[in-house]
Amino acid sequence: MSTHNAATIVAIVSFAFFSATVRAQSVTDIPIAATTASQATEAGAAFVASLRTEQRDTVVHALDAEERSGWSNIPVFTHPRPGLRIRDLTIEQRIALHGLLRASLSSQGYQKLSNVIRLDSIHGARELAALERNGPGPDDRPFVIVETEGFGSGSYTVSLFGNPGRDADWGWLIQGHHMGVSFTVSGENATFTPMFLGASPLVLDEGIHAGWSGLSHEVARGNELFASLTPSQREIVLEPGNVPGDALYSVGHKHELPEMSGLRSGDMTPPQQRLLRALVEEYVRNADFDVADAQLAAIDEAGWDNLWLSWRGPTDDLEAPHYYRVHGERILIELAYRPNHIHTIVRDPQNDYGEDWLGMSYVEEFTASDRFDAAVRAFEER
Repeated sequence: MSTHNAATIVAIVSFAFFSATVRAQSVTDIPIAATTASQATEAGAAFVASLRTEQRDTVVHALDAEERSGWSNIPVFTHPRPGLRIRDLTIEQRIALHGLLRASLSSQGYQKLSNVIRLDSIHGARELAALERNGPGPDDRPFVIVETEGFGSGSYTVSLFGNPGRDADWGWLIQGHHMGVSFTVSGENATFTPMFLGASPLVLDEGIHAGWSGLSHEVARGNELFASLTPSQREIVLEPGNVPGDALYSVGHKHELPEMSGLRSGDMTPPQQRLLRALVEEYVRNADFDVADAQLAAIDEAGWDNLWLSWRGPTDDLEAPHYYRVHGERILIELAYRPNHIHTIVRDPQNDYGEDWLGMSYVEEFTASDRFDAAVRAFEER
């Protein structure tokens, strides 16, 4: 038997074993106290208990409030948000908030969220220093100085919808520059979509932390998969259009998801399918293990052969701006890459915000562009 054939057989066996393992994990009972839903509810109740009455009125909203799907990843000046900013919380309340984040997410997911929050202070300091040196550029937004002064870890806003510990169905939302994360608990179930994370700079290129990356593998996993494609597969995976500077189906585009297109995973080789799974897991396993296992099981039920990979950008230069999308019945992942700057989103087309469990339908009324346009008008009318 040739080395190539042996490797292919191993990959097929591994792929099948992994699928069976995911299915087994999804139906294996674990103690209720160890579930994400239970732990997040306990931590959520502790966070609510840490708030003063007037703070609670600002943070806790009805589960069907339109603000739940009115999140955005743009800077705070451009989108005033309901809830409380981290800077307005006491030390004890911030500790309780981080307890809620850790109870809801895996260590990987918690570190990514924390990294994005910390990174915004670094980004803000760099941008302010550049403005002080050079002043606004000709293409800068008219409110660029005020906007830049609003960057920083304290500007992220937290809201709750429903009341953990009292309501079986509830959720939390944290949003700010490069972040819009909505987490839902419905009884014993929980979900982490939609989740938007971005980073600028993607990799620090100066100072004592040079080389550090807040989101280190999202680009690499996509590039590894694309690099494995044959020339004929690359022709199939490429879609027309310019390389977008943002995720095409981010906030405001929930009901505009496209037809699945590109290269079907069932037409990939087993090694390529394994790389695709690694890419999907990079996003799904931001949730804690039981929630991630349940999402992977949902993808498995819909069929791992029925995922579609699309790509925009050069095929011979992975350092150039590019974009990828992985789309299936139970998963949509996007990444828009510009040099040292990324935007990502992961959605469940069937169950964003826990809609399938809640029997509700949320509308994302405003896009990021809508928010920017409104901010320009408000600034010019001041």
